[in-house]
Amino acid sequence: MHAQLLCDHVTVYPLELPTPLPVGPVNAYLLCGMGQCLLVDCGPRYAPAWDALVSGLAQYGLTPADVTGIVLTHGHVDHVGNTRRFQAQGVPVYSHPRVSDWLEPGGAHDAYRAEFYRRLYHDMGVPEEAAARALEGLLLFHRWNDRSVVTHPVRAGEPLPPLPQFQVFEVPGHAQAAIALWNSDSGELLAGDQLLPHISPNPIIEPLPGADSGTAAERSRSLLDYRRSLRELAQLPIKTTYPGHGPVIVDSVPLIHRRLQELEVRRQNVLQCLCRHSPINAYELARLLFPRHTDQVSLILSETLGYLDWLQDEGLAYVAPDEEGVYQWMCA
Repeated sequence: MHAQLLCDHVTVYPLELPTPLPVGPVNAYLLCGMGQCLLVDCGPRYAPAWDALVSGLAQYGLTPADVTGIVLTHGHVDHVGNTRRFQAQGVPVYSHPRVSDWLEPGGAHDAYRAEFYRRLYHDMGVPEEAAARALEGLLLFHRWNDRSVVTHPVRAGEPLPPLPQFQVFEVPGHAQAAIALWNSDSGELLAGDQLLPHISPNPIIEPLPGADSGTAAERSRSLLDYRRSLRELAQLPIKTTYPGHGPVIVDSVPLIHRRLQELEVRRQNVLQCLCRHSPINAYELARLLFPRHTDQVSLILSETLGYLDWLQDEGLAYVAPDEEGVYQWMCA
């Protein structure tokens, strides 16, 4: 057994992996010690990412065969695409139970999501051509994923079974089914994409589970979930955060408070824009708010709807469908 696994404490080793996606490189982490070597996230199914993963393991004297478990922070393809390579060798996969929905490209949940977004784009005023391009873009992610399954679901508040020093936190926001790992002894947080050093993650709108079809599914209130998750993390005495992208964060709690303040500033900007242009549908408002990113329909619409949800909760905005079923937002 390698020395890293024999240690009586757990060490976190970062591995940066390239991706073919606009987000750039993604981070994976090794948690080694106490007889375990867990890999937290594993990159997309993309040859340069796999090569970098193998090389990263080798610098610590390890090979993929030494990995004793996979932990997935959430189901987005840049974090999960190589899961099958390990699962095929009998390696257990630990994650939120609903992450399995993201590990079956082309499966039932992909169809559920496509139905949901088709209806959402119509209801929020996205023109048919832009909606078709956005739906087509969702399917492109299949090429960097592969079929696998969460074999060991974990729950909020429970210890991570192989390394019980780490407690599981649920952190919905950027993704609905998302976890972070917290070590209260060392003050280390493995945050996935919930806390990033240079940017705020986009809280992506998703269909909530349990409906008969995606067309009938309710949508998540992802930005409000993200804000709530940040507030919970701000209560932890975090010393070091290992994010899903970018360098390690050493000033975690001040950064969390800065992110929360940034949300307040953006909320005020959205309110001012809405009051200038209401009534307006969410897509047209998104185009006004994010004029340089109008080709990223899903992202700008998610961001805009998140702030509209917030304003509606505060009684500062309201919404009603027009004669074509497109929802018009108005300043209260």
